[in-house]
Amino acid sequence: MILMKLLYYPGCTVKRNALEYEKASIAVLEKLGIDVIELDKWYCCGALYSLAIDDLIKHLGAVRTLVKAQVQSRNVGTNDLLTICPMCFNVLKRVNKLLLENPDNLETISRFMDEEEEYKVGVNVYHIVEILANNVDKIKENMVRELNGVKIAAYYGCTLLRPKEIAVDDPEDPHIIENLIEELGGEIVNYPFKSECCGSYQVLVNRDIVYNRSSLVINEASRRGADIIVTVCPLCYYNLKITLKNMKRPPTVRIVYISELLAYLLGLDTVLSSETKSLFESVFSHTGKSM
Repeated sequence: MILMKLLYYPGCTVKRNALEYEKASIAVLEKLGIDVIELDKWYCCGALYSLAIDDLIKHLGAVRTLVKAQVQSRNVGTNDLLTICPMCFNVLKRVNKLLLENPDNLETISRFMDEEEEYKVGVNVYHIVEILANNVDKIKENMVRELNGVKIAAYYGCTLLRPKEIAVDDPEDPHIIENLIEELGGEIVNYPFKSECCGSYQVLVNRDIVYNRSSLVINEASRRGADIIVTVCPLCYYNLKITLKNMKRPPTVRIVYISELLAYLLGLDTVLSSETKSLFESVFSHTGKSM
């Protein structure tokens, strides 16, 4: 039974480097009765939000995507737009806010668009963690595996929480992921680096910066007993994984997307890679809670 509908903007990184994240995310949402409808056409959001006040052209891709969502919303009956990439969420949410608060900027950007209709600033942008948090009871109803005994550390990264005007939770002390996991019976590992930067795109320039930043996250979460670090960002996932791989004495903690963990709990094994499924089987067997 379909309980709600969401338009879906995947963005570039997900389609190139995080298909496993997308596959698990959509499968989990559909299991919960949420119909996920990918936009017929979308553009790169720009990856990073431009801070120059006169650089409106940088926002053109994001605005065009929001217009596409506006058009498609009339056919599918929802103006809620799902993102699973925090960077895409950050850019689309901030551009939406900019246009809502500054109509003159919307008028200026509209002059660059020859074929698109005028954007009415009526699309609501959400990240998947918000949708999951609002459907925790439905997740619990469909679980076929328990989380008892598995120790989990949440890693948010930067762009879900900054700036605070668009954050999914308190930027200084977020708990949205932890609350979800605790509701599902998991044991949370609290540590001080859950919203520290992993090094971001420095992985393309100076990997030592990434290794330094990401190792803080990995080592502290592991030192406090985490079996798993869950993340929601493809770039964070990549940086944490590559750092773990290159550590001289890597801890046994695993890095996974939260959607993959939920897919495993819901019995959606077919959407998981054999490597990821084996990872979960190992962790759950170690805690004595495999089903």
